[in-house]
Amino acid sequence: METIDLDSWDSFEEAISSLFDKWNKLKQRRYPHRISTPLFRGHSNASWKLQTTLDRFTNLPYEASGYYGTIKSIRPAVVSITEKSWHLPEFETSGAIPPTGYEFMIYLRHHSFPSPLLDWTRSPYVAAFFAFRSPQVPKVDRVAIYSYVDNLGKRRVPLLGSLVVHRLGPYVESHKRHYAQQCEYTICWKEFGDKRIYTSHESAFVNKTSKQGELKKYTLPASERRKALKQLDRMNITSFSLFGSEESLMETLAYQEIEGKAES
Repeated sequence: METIDLDSWDSFEEAISSLFDKWNKLKQRRYPHRISTPLFRGHSNASWKLQTTLDRFTNLPYEASGYYGTIKSIRPAVVSITEKSWHLPEFETSGAIPPTGYEFMIYLRHHSFPSPLLDWTRSPYVAAFFAFRSPQVPKVDRVAIYSYVDNLGKRRVPLLGSLVVHRLGPYVESHKRHYAQQCEYTICWKEFGDKRIYTSHESAFVNKTSKQGELKKYTLPASERRKALKQLDRMNITSFSLFGSEESLMETLAYQEIEGKAES
């Protein structure tokens, strides 16, 4: 993982423009279908690691089949309350990509149930919104925006027992936030025979013997929040456009009518 410390919002936009220029040139030189689209993720504290909500919820190792059993057990309650329905088949032990119950896993992830899915967006500006979204209390010095290209045209052959980050596709029926936020997801596990243990993305990316594509971490001063949010608001990248809830509407109106006008 490469860390790039930037000094302003403008320098971030220049860095992203440069990233896409290099990506387009790479697609022209190699087989285009083998070069994956960059993904982005925003952290409102640059010191935060790449952790899933499951990582943050428990320190215990979770086997993939055990996690599937857990979400299968809560399905009746979710269906009863939400009146939505998901078909959950028998768990596949063959290392299926995406994992069994992927659609339900996404729904649960967007509703705060601990998940081994790490969420990303195809938009660097959506990622920037999540990095700058909330006033920092306590105040932090820097935020972070990650970029990740999992496939650079070379085949990845993981070693037996090594950590592997898998990118999971966007074409799935799920919550509307999945599309509003241009979401994609990654999942990280270690295989032991026919067993998979969900593991930390951070561990996989810092492991020098683990080939996981290209990950970059851009850090920016948190003090650039006003400039970033003003531009993102002009682009209609707001809490309401990304979440669509009444709470997110109030957050957006509060920014536009109080904070945004105070900056004018």
